[in-house]
Amino acid sequence: MKAFWDYLFKEWFRQVGEALLVAFLVTTFVFTTVGVVGQSMFPTLQNGERVLVPKWETWLVRFGLMEWRRGEIAILKPPEGTPNATARFPILGFSFRAFFIKRIVAVPGDEVYVERGVVYVNGMPLDERHITDRIAPWPDSFPGVCYKDGRMTRILTQQGDFPVELLPAYLKPLKEMLLPPSQEVLARSHLTEACEVGKIRLKEGYYFVMGDNRTLGGSEDSRTFGPVPVQAIAGRASFVWWPIFVRDEGGLRLNVRRLSPPPAYQVP
Repeated sequence: MKAFWDYLFKEWFRQVGEALLVAFLVTTFVFTTVGVVGQSMFPTLQNGERVLVPKWETWLVRFGLMEWRRGEIAILKPPEGTPNATARFPILGFSFRAFFIKRIVAVPGDEVYVERGVVYVNGMPLDERHITDRIAPWPDSFPGVCYKDGRMTRILTQQGDFPVELLPAYLKPLKEMLLPPSQEVLARSHLTEACEVGKIRLKEGYYFVMGDNRTLGGSEDSRTFGPVPVQAIAGRASFVWWPIFVRDEGGLRLNVRRLSPPPAYQVP
């Protein structure tokens, strides 16, 4: 009997354990892959594609040796309490925190806002031709901020209209990063409630992320849940590696490609 257990341990348990340990170390410290679910990154990424995520970059960021850059595609977990932060596992039915895949459009220290579908970073409109050549962005604005008698009363997001005293926890960092209102709005607020498109100054450790699909309802992102902390970013999508080939109007073509930041995000 002892010989049987020795055999079982040496030939099965140890080998399986070693394989699992190696897999854990590789996916934790070297690289992992993530599947794209949905169309929030269209036209850059398609539903069903898989991207390569270099995990060593995540550790370099966590140790302060590297920073995420504008234009990079981030794998992140949205704040708890946001509409689709929780997903349900197929068949088994248990819930888990879902990963989102979004583009970093502004980094710590940047001033950012969206007006009529155009993203402004540090006062400059982004020329996002990688999006606008394929789709027409919905002309929404973010964040909407209202004032009465010089005091902030409401914040408007993609998700809805929130009185300041009833802000969900995940939007409170956004409130802290809002710049003071314009003098015109401040003056009007003493006559009636006055609203404007606010401006956000990202504080240290926070990023503003958006999906490339800027059509109506195309992406749930920082316009819904506000800026995200660096701890929420699990890595950067660097390559599309699957499917290797796709068929389109021109026939079969190679689909493997690098995901580099577009020139639009190289702003001062």
